[in-house]
Amino acid sequence: MKSIGSIHGCDDAVIRLLPESPFYDAQERMKEYLLSVEDDRMLYNFRRAAGLDTCGAVPLDGWEKWESQIKGHTTGHYMSALALCYHAAGDERFREKALYMVKSLAECQDAFSKMEGVGEGFLSGYLPDQFDQLEEYVEYPTIWAPYYTLHKIFAGLLDCYTYAGAKEALAVSERLGLWVWRRLSKLTYQQRTRMWSMYIAGEFGAMNVIMAQLYMLTGREEFIDCAKLFDNKKLIYPLEQKRDELDQMHANQHIPQMLGALEIYKAAGEKRYYDMARFFWQIVTDGHTYAPGGCGESEKFFAKDRIGDLLTKKTQETCASYNMLKLTKELFQYEPKSRYMDYYERTVLNHILASQDKRPTGESTYFFPLEPGAKREFLWENSCCHGTGMESHFKYRDGIYFHREDEFYVNLFIPSVLEWAERDVHIRQEAVGGHPERTRITVKGSGVHTIKIRLPKWTVNAAGAEENGVRVRGYEIEENGRKLAVEPDEDGYLVFTRDFSEEITFELTFTFSFRILRAADIPERAAIAYGPFVMAALSEEKGFLKLPFTETDIEEKMAPAEERLTFICEGTRWIPLCMVDEESYHVYGICGA
Repeated sequence: MKSIGSIHGCDDAVIRLLPESPFYDAQERMKEYLLSVEDDRMLYNFRRAAGLDTCGAVPLDGWEKWESQIKGHTTGHYMSALALCYHAAGDERFREKALYMVKSLAECQDAFSKMEGVGEGFLSGYLPDQFDQLEEYVEYPTIWAPYYTLHKIFAGLLDCYTYAGAKEALAVSERLGLWVWRRLSKLTYQQRTRMWSMYIAGEFGAMNVIMAQLYMLTGREEFIDCAKLFDNKKLIYPLEQKRDELDQMHANQHIPQMLGALEIYKAAGEKRYYDMARFFWQIVTDGHTYAPGGCGESEKFFAKDRIGDLLTKKTQETCASYNMLKLTKELFQYEPKSRYMDYYERTVLNHILASQDKRPTGESTYFFPLEPGAKREFLWENSCCHGTGMESHFKYRDGIYFHREDEFYVNLFIPSVLEWAERDVHIRQEAVGGHPERTRITVKGSGVHTIKIRLPKWTVNAAGAEENGVRVRGYEIEENGRKLAVEPDEDGYLVFTRDFSEEITFELTFTFSFRILRAADIPERAAIAYGPFVMAALSEEKGFLKLPFTETDIEEKMAPAEERLTFICEGTRWIPLCMVDEESYHVYGICGA
């Protein structure tokens, strides 16, 4: 029996970001970049490998140069970005580019299939040599994650099929999927176990996601069987035993594998896969995550709660957060609790939004450094994080709205509109006067619906604790100008069931306050948060700053500056991390008890 999530994203609705928000600005910068990309350059390696005319294109560089062992992965990300951009913004120019990419890759696939020794359905930016070598256990860097690259190509094709209406993309994916099945089904369990445990060389991205999706799209049993061939004993065995053994594991090599576990559960209903993915999310977010939401140092997990002594220039690979957000969104749909979206908001706002170059170059940080006096750096080499970065800034819409029948969830406070003609539901969300502390949500729809508005964990005393005998809330809410006394439900949501035939406006005012976020292993090393924002102290000092406050006096010592969300404390300027551009910054400092 197939399982489905109890909550669904609103993919059938038109959701658009509103101008005058940093999320909209990031989306527009990436749109500008994608329009500057020449499609034929993205196709160069595929056409050359397949023996086709390269149409006079200039080869790409960095990870995509002809000599690279991972060439082709950026092309997959690029296709995903085009499809997601069309889905997010509705601009036909991006759909046309996506259709051209799919048509051209189909031509390459046909050419590959006529080549001796390649096999029907193969498609890549190089010949299958690396797949042969992986089966002989050749190590990185002689080979470089051939199934990882293949996953990006698959993902680009299926995103074009799903979001841009490129029907040919499914046929190309099915042919390629059967090529994978024919290859892997011949290998023994012992061979696959050794392959998938190999550092980098055996990295396969989320190939298990792709195979489970192909099963659901085509009904071919080979594909769900193939999805399970990517089970990685090194990761899943301790998870099944409810043990955290992530220490020294490559973070972004293993996070996508849990996306596959959830997709297999969705397709085949085997609950052990869901349980593994849920436990994995729990241990990563509880014990392996920095204040801004990212994880990993030098791309690896370390021991649980080891954070304070791993504040270096190589923290928080952006790809890892990209995949953790995907995992969070999927888990939320099975268990719609605010704790998932608390993490989602933290990571989107303080890592993903903060990772993008403030100019329309298409670049995102590879690592987001947390060493004292760090600066954001960009690699300019078609890295993996350049690829996921192309996609991420069209995915802000993904976490905002969800639904279950006539229940609608508002999870993220991002200025946006939802127009769902088929359900006759219209939601508009905006920051009142541009202030993130005040959110206005206007709802119009036929008949009775339930609106569930997430109450963030960072709100002061959000559960209604008492101070000096007075009940204090970290929020106020009005309905059509009338103040309400509403407590969150057990899942962390303010719930309103109304007849929305007449438009109703809810206005929320959140109390933003400062919090000190101490590292579990070295409590005196601490980050500062203000409402949902992780704050950065602007300073070129290379040692940890001594923070002149504690939990008892931080509010009075952080003096508001003229600029919004900016504070001065003893001459040091503090701004939200997502606003940092070329400045040197400190996220963690030394804070006394």
